[in-house]
Amino acid sequence: MIYLSRFFQLVTLSIVGLSTLAQLSAHESKSRFPGFASVVPSSAGTFTPKPGAHRIPLEIDNNLILMRVSVNGSKPLRFIFDTGASFSAIDSPRAAQLGLKMQGQISANATGGQIEASTIEHVELSAQGAKVSDLTIASMSFPKPPGFEFDGIVGCDFIKHFVIQIDYQKKVMELFDPRPYSYRGKGAVIPVIFEPGMTPLVRVRILLKRPSTIAANLEVDTGGDGTFIINSPFVAKHKLIDAVAKTNEATNRGAGGEQKVIFGRVREVHLGRIVLRDVPVGLSQDTEGAGASTANDGLIGGEVFRRFKVILDLSRKRMILEKNTSFNDPYHFESDGD
Repeated sequence: MIYLSRFFQLVTLSIVGLSTLAQLSAHESKSRFPGFASVVPSSAGTFTPKPGAHRIPLEIDNNLILMRVSVNGSKPLRFIFDTGASFSAIDSPRAAQLGLKMQGQISANATGGQIEASTIEHVELSAQGAKVSDLTIASMSFPKPPGFEFDGIVGCDFIKHFVIQIDYQKKVMELFDPRPYSYRGKGAVIPVIFEPGMTPLVRVRILLKRPSTIAANLEVDTGGDGTFIINSPFVAKHKLIDAVAKTNEATNRGAGGEQKVIFGRVREVHLGRIVLRDVPVGLSQDTEGAGASTANDGLIGGEVFRRFKVILDLSRKRMILEKNTSFNDPYHFESDGD
């Protein structure tokens, strides 16, 4: 089959290029690609009517997490929960319907090339009583596959304010106040690299078919439904085309244009003390855009995360993974022409 991961990774990764919306003045109209050393706008995560865990029912579609989110008190809208997006975004037609004022224009790095987006200031996002106010979000027209409708993306500007527990099997998310939160489970605690205006990264070790091991900083990307995508500079540096057991090639359409990926398998991927064996990976052949980025070495998607209960605690720079009964499931894999 042609996986939705190719589509959604290309869309959601593009939002990483908007990681310093905070640097943009409300009146800036000059297009530019901001860097990562940003200061996030002042905002706070709060709970209404009372603090504590808030349970949010989820839809899971091809490993993508969809949740209901209100924008400035609107009726609940369908948003993708995307740790691979540093800032939240809303589909521009929906933003217009809600009367949101689009302001500065910026360009951003997307898979396949550059995209253009507008900014919207003083936005409140809320889900089941958990809300974050005074956000600056992006607005763009999202390409959508037939039969899959969504209104926007919840990014790390919202996510970082809570401890978030995702149960893929029960299709439930729980949000906690980070200050009193204490984890008492037995899951694997994995350090996360996370700075304001960026997306979370984790350090993994990849064991190749030949007897060698490489380390990579991969983005935690719940907005992609595949396993692993490795960016082209890292692929070239470590000669991964020769080192990985190649299976097929694909050309996919991204937000910024076409992306070419070679798919293959590696012997093992070590994620903290968790070992994933005979894992399919995609090797980006991009020469521009997010798949050619050196800001990280690639990403981990939902085909990996669905095998766990995932706890994101960005305030403490950690991710906790508890294996579920899907851990040993075969990996879904792309094949040519299907």
